[in-house]
Amino acid sequence: MGSNKPERQITGSRNRIRLKVLLPVVLLPVLAVLLFVALRLNGHAPATQPTEPQPQTAAASNASTPAPAHPITHSYSPPPTSPSETEPETARLTSIMLDNAASLRQRRQAARSLAKIGTDEAMVQLKAALTNNSPSFVKTAIAEALGQSPNAEARDLLHELVNGRDQTVARAAVRGLASRGDADAVQTLGNLLYSDQTPLGLRTESALSLGDVDLPDAQNLLIKAATQIQDDDVVESVLDGLGRRQFSETQDFFRGYLDSPNVSPDLKVLAIEAITDSDGDVAPFLAKYLNDPNPDVRDAAKSALDFLGPTPENATK
Repeated sequence: MGSNKPERQITGSRNRIRLKVLLPVVLLPVLAVLLFVALRLNGHAPATQPTEPQPQTAAASNASTPAPAHPITHSYSPPPTSPSETEPETARLTSIMLDNAASLRQRRQAARSLAKIGTDEAMVQLKAALTNNSPSFVKTAIAEALGQSPNAEARDLLHELVNGRDQTVARAAVRGLASRGDADAVQTLGNLLYSDQTPLGLRTESALSLGDVDLPDAQNLLIKAATQIQDDDVVESVLDGLGRRQFSETQDFFRGYLDSPNVSPDLKVLAIEAITDSDGDVAPFLAKYLNDPNPDVRDAAKSALDFLGPTPENATK
């Protein structure tokens, strides 16, 4: 038995060696087969159908979506409103001004009222009426009324109108400037009066309108024009413009004018007629010229006094 033990040990050792050698040899093919099968299965695995997302609760949604650093607000701008909604009076007056069935007086008054409102919307309507086929009397009413408009655009519009092609509207714009009665109006009217390029009707209107401006510069322009301008038609309007002022302000001018040997009798007659329209007690002044050497001047003085009332001579009888 003793001789068999070593042999069994050797045999067992060989078996273990054989197992160590053969086991990898056997296992490797098996593993290769398993790996190949696994790869094939993965390559042909059916695509999984997407699952519908489950609705999240408010708490879950808030937890998954980070809140913005600042809250998002959406501003709302209301749609533009029509003029009738923003300025009902402007809409009403515009309707009257453009209504061919309305009377002349109503349409002119509506134009004046729109100018006095003076809002931007009112100015839009007035400018539209000036450029469309509105009757001339509506446009002249607008031009005159712009002189009383508080809108800052009114003055520039008047300047455009006095230089426009429509002479009727231009003369109305001259009256509008006079009603403004400021330094700009005086300068503009003076430029029109003294320019030979200005149409005659506009020059005469400017002279008359300067007589309505209660500023010393307006009177000074007229006094200079009476002796510097050579056109008798323009000078007649200059004298009439001076005659519109208080006689206490113009008495010295008229005395020097009527007493001047350089002034023609025709212009002196026009001066007397202008004085007749002045505000103040002009009768004593005119009575002096009842004895003027020129018969035309004497007749003009007599006619003026007859118009004003009894002459000083008749009053004492």
